[in-house]
Amino acid sequence: MHRIPKEIRELIKDIKELRPSQSKALDAGLLNNKNLIICTPTSSGKTLVAEIAFLNHFLKKKGKIIYTCPLKALATEKYKDFKAKYPQLIVSLSIGDPDTKEPYLANSNIIVCSNERLDSLIRQESPWINEISLLIIDEIHLLNDVSRGPTLEVVITLLKKLNPKLQILGLSATIGNPDDLTKWLNAELVKDDWRPVKLYNGIYTNSEIDFFNEKENIKLEEVSPDSTLNLALSTINENKQALLFVNTRRSAESVAEKLSHRLKHNDELKELSNKILNSLSTPTEQCKKISDIVKKAVAFHHAGLMQKQKELIEENFKSGKIKIICCTPTLAFGLDLPAFRSIIRDVKRFGTLGMQYLPVLEIMQMSGRAGRPSYDTYGEAIIIAKSEEEKEELFNKYLTGIPENIYSKLAVEPVLRTYLLSLISINFLTTKEKIFNFFDETFWAYQFEDREKLHYIIESMLELLKDFEFIVLDKEIKPTKLGKRVSQLYIDPLTANFLIENIQKAQKQEYDDFSLIHLICSTLELRPLLKVKANEYEDIESEVLQYKLLHKDEFSDDFLDSVKTSLMFTSWLNEETEDIILKKYKVPPGELKYKIDIANWLLYSLQELSRLLEYTETARDVKTLRVRMKHGIKQELLPLIKLKGIGRVRARKLFNNKIRTLQHLKIINYEVLSKLIGRKTAASIKEQLGVPIGSLKDY
Repeated sequence: MHRIPKEIRELIKDIKELRPSQSKALDAGLLNNKNLIICTPTSSGKTLVAEIAFLNHFLKKKGKIIYTCPLKALATEKYKDFKAKYPQLIVSLSIGDPDTKEPYLANSNIIVCSNERLDSLIRQESPWINEISLLIIDEIHLLNDVSRGPTLEVVITLLKKLNPKLQILGLSATIGNPDDLTKWLNAELVKDDWRPVKLYNGIYTNSEIDFFNEKENIKLEEVSPDSTLNLALSTINENKQALLFVNTRRSAESVAEKLSHRLKHNDELKELSNKILNSLSTPTEQCKKISDIVKKAVAFHHAGLMQKQKELIEENFKSGKIKIICCTPTLAFGLDLPAFRSIIRDVKRFGTLGMQYLPVLEIMQMSGRAGRPSYDTYGEAIIIAKSEEEKEELFNKYLTGIPENIYSKLAVEPVLRTYLLSLISINFLTTKEKIFNFFDETFWAYQFEDREKLHYIIESMLELLKDFEFIVLDKEIKPTKLGKRVSQLYIDPLTANFLIENIQKAQKQEYDDFSLIHLICSTLELRPLLKVKANEYEDIESEVLQYKLLHKDEFSDDFLDSVKTSLMFTSWLNEETEDIILKKYKVPPGELKYKIDIANWLLYSLQELSRLLEYTETARDVKTLRVRMKHGIKQELLPLIKLKGIGRVRARKLFNNKIRTLQHLKIINYEVLSKLIGRKTAASIKEQLGVPIGSLKDY
């Protein structure tokens, strides 16, 4: 610790000695503004390396610090941690919508945000962007991800250009080709295999865990013919915890349910069970299922759960109350949920070519969750094999394999045109020469070295943006007013042009709410759509005849899927409950919320484009639809929903009791209102309407 300056040591608490990765980072120039790639296992101390770096920048007043994460949940976790540990710093969290203005960020020392949010802050031309002196990138290997990687790549390239003295710190547990990254970033590689808790990798088959001479094999008693249940039950019997990874949401629920049938109720978990059940105003079958399962100290975790439910499960796993979480691989990335065991049941996933093996990188991420510092002296990562032949195959592929190389995904056309418009819109790239020079410095150009191909793609993209009237293509390339707004709206220029063409069409023909919903369901942003099943084709085709569609492409493979997805949103707008939507469309509440959020953003984009094109009536129609989409209500409830504390359920209850305007709410007897919506909410409503709390006794 003596190698760290005294003023930094005084801010870092409870650290007595440095771990290998931290010493190596100091040797590599951490405190001397050197770019570093830290490639070390989970729990090896990467976050403390980042903290030493940002405290160094803070104390030396070098500039603003950005800590980026691939997931909002991970960003929130880091924000809470840094805020609690370092009250001397102004720590801010920025994970809101792309169009959200957050002027307070100008006064922050460190901003924790998602990669996409940082990109949107740059597009908004936030004045403090040039003040960034340190960029910390958590899970930098996600440059390899087709959906997240390009954003990160462009942001890194742009900030390197804007701030030549910028220090970059990339953190990862799994990179197959770290040398590529270090050369691209002119960085030093800090690589180490040490972790505070020893990890043993094994394969389970025929009731035995084989650790391949790393430690003694474990023979388990067969309490269940199902290998997965047998392994999970043995973990619980040892009073240990495990994350059990499967490849689908349905499997996560099924395994958790089967496991719970073999366990007893835990009275300590009744309160948690009730909280999970009542996370929605009207509990769904899924809510009831997980509420029952949780009573047995088991849970499932996937994207179909509501965020509140996921947080409750995570918190109670950390506290040790939940022993097993059956989950999809997404839980392996980022969040600090260590367990004694990582149990990996499924090593294949359905892809474009059928069932395909998961990358080594993903298996390593799942395995890395095992081993709890301060709880265990070792952890176990166990893959389940169905036979001795498969055991040998899995050993060769995963236990002796190395993570795959990461490759840039920037040259995908939807991605390239989006970021090309973005860089033109902030007036950073104003000539073809500057554009070519910028993209010549990306990771894509470094890896593939085919500048000619890249320049050809860019040329065609520029012509397309010109045709869309988003840029003026002359000696000096400039954004149009429309193009600048499209970039700020964070949508694909192709989507924006599609929306504009149909807004113009709407001025010449009749349209309704379904027309607008179907329009946004026809964009790339709402993929994947709900799939029409063979027995639904006739019904969906007959539904199409009832509506005035602005966009009708009956020859498209996705057309009927877009109609079905539109019908799902219509059910929500008609106030059908999450449970009914789950039964009718097989869309769980968490997924429904995610799709509603995207739909809201697309409707906002549609509204903004209508406003810019001066189609006032269309902009007004879309704005009304947005409010309805956000709350899931019919138009008649719009006046009531304006008040804080009134959601779709309370608004409907008030309306059905003939309380239909704000004036009705203002004059109604307080006691009568309390019986309908509860005393606390009734008091809040009266206060919002200007009726003093103290006078409520008069009602």
